[in-house]
Amino acid sequence: MKPRTEITRRERDVLIALCRPAIRAESFTEPASIREIAEALDITDAAVKQHLVHLYDKFGILEGDERRRVRLANQVLDSGLLSRLDRGGPTRNATANDASAEDLAAGRAAAAQRNWRLAYEHLHRADETRGSLAAADLELLGEAAIWAGRHDESIAARQRAYSLHVAEGNERRAASVALALVINYKVRVNAAMASGWFAKAKRHLDGIPADIEHGYLAATEALFALFAGRLDAALEQARNALQIAQRHSDAELRALAQSCAGYALAQLGRMDEATPLFDEAMASATSGELGPLATGVVYCRTICACLDSFDYRRALEWSEAVERVSADACTAGFPGDCRAHRASIFVTRGHWHRGEEEARAACAETERFDLEHTALAYYEIGQIKLRRGEFADAAAAFKRTLELGTAPQPGLALLYLAQGDVAAAMSSIRAALELVNDDFRRARLLPAQAEIALSAGDTATARAAADEMQRLAAAHPSTVLRAAAEGALGIAALMIGDAASAVAHLRRSCNLWLENEAPYEAARARLHLAAALRALDDENGRVMELEFALASFERLGAKPDAVCAARLLKG
Repeated sequence: MKPRTEITRRERDVLIALCRPAIRAESFTEPASIREIAEALDITDAAVKQHLVHLYDKFGILEGDERRRVRLANQVLDSGLLSRLDRGGPTRNATANDASAEDLAAGRAAAAQRNWRLAYEHLHRADETRGSLAAADLELLGEAAIWAGRHDESIAARQRAYSLHVAEGNERRAASVALALVINYKVRVNAAMASGWFAKAKRHLDGIPADIEHGYLAATEALFALFAGRLDAALEQARNALQIAQRHSDAELRALAQSCAGYALAQLGRMDEATPLFDEAMASATSGELGPLATGVVYCRTICACLDSFDYRRALEWSEAVERVSADACTAGFPGDCRAHRASIFVTRGHWHRGEEEARAACAETERFDLEHTALAYYEIGQIKLRRGEFADAAAAFKRTLELGTAPQPGLALLYLAQGDVAAAMSSIRAALELVNDDFRRARLLPAQAEIALSAGDTATARAAADEMQRLAAAHPSTVLRAAAEGALGIAALMIGDAASAVAHLRRSCNLWLENEAPYEAARARLHLAAALRALDDENGRVMELEFALASFERLGAKPDAVCAARLLKG
């Protein structure tokens, strides 16, 4: 008799274990007991009973029947539902069993070493050979798959692990897997599915005593709040997670909570409080204490916070620390999200070739996994192409950035300016600023607005941009913000004819950019400084600044700027 409805993968495993004694005996004796099935599948007796109840119903075996397991086994054997290979009969190849066990052991070992591609290959083969892995190994397969760039397979493995935990009544593990699936969907910018799995995780933990899983729930909620810009809520949840981590001495949860709290504090302008949290979390991450997800989150939030707050020096220091860790043979490459941030650092420091390499590697690693970091990497490619004068390639990269859900600004506005469409550039940068309230994000746009206003002859806009940059630099102490503010003030002074003030501001801007190892920005400041010196009839000073600027642009490969500097030198 065939089952009334399709059986699940795990129910099939139960049936195989149930019938195995009869097959081995070559005549019907007694099917496996509940305890024997549980031991064979490494699950609880209660889980076996629950599976059997479902199977009795599917095969139409009534509750009052005596010897229900015997009847079920007979029906399964008579139905031909299980092939001889499934049943472990004489045609089963012992070598396949051995290979499966070897793959499983090798996969576990590779995962322990964080060689995720190798772990995925072994665990995937073991899963196919066995028909299904146990829940814990499916969790491991899901982890390996995501870091091996097989996002859909990670989701599938984790969903199977989740179903097994639910069937076995293991609420805590079911919640943990659900939280992993939240991350799967969040990085794919699938908010609805991420929210759904978060609700599942919360439901599993509702009504049971608070434990470490509740800490991970709070940390995930903190991440959600950070992504939504709810900084106070993120800080509260991160602190809740940190308290639970400290009670349980859980290094991974502690680092996650510290990085979330640090990022929230940084965004709130409380960098003095954020820095010790970041430093401790990064010390744990770079020492290899943490798993891959926690390590990635800590790296990302720390370096991102440094870049957001224009602390390029600290971002570089931690990026170099991450690079040293990534050289460990146990790690399959530099994390894609960190590559995207490293690309930003390389672009700022003028290492454009390395920046493009990192950005393209980041795209390759994160395209199927993390759309936000993929967008960041494409934006950096666009920046490089723009500065090299490869405008078609820059436009393509910015278009891809936009397709991935991130506004490619101020790069897109500066591309319009470089192509000679000043009106489009003004409109583009103005629209971008209208959508942004955050101080640090505005600080990325305002210097470009001052540059564009100079080309448009719009003194009022240049002055307004300079004044706001000055306010932001005062509110958020940073040598990078000061450099940008001095540059904008110099442009505004130049436009109103105050050449002496322009020279003072632009010299300070150039020196601060050099201090922050930002050669392109320093060379751009020199161009404006040369114009101010000309207004003061300082021809020797003007020529010297232009020569310095031209040398920098040629060294960087900034062809349009080099052409401009060379033309000014002749005139």
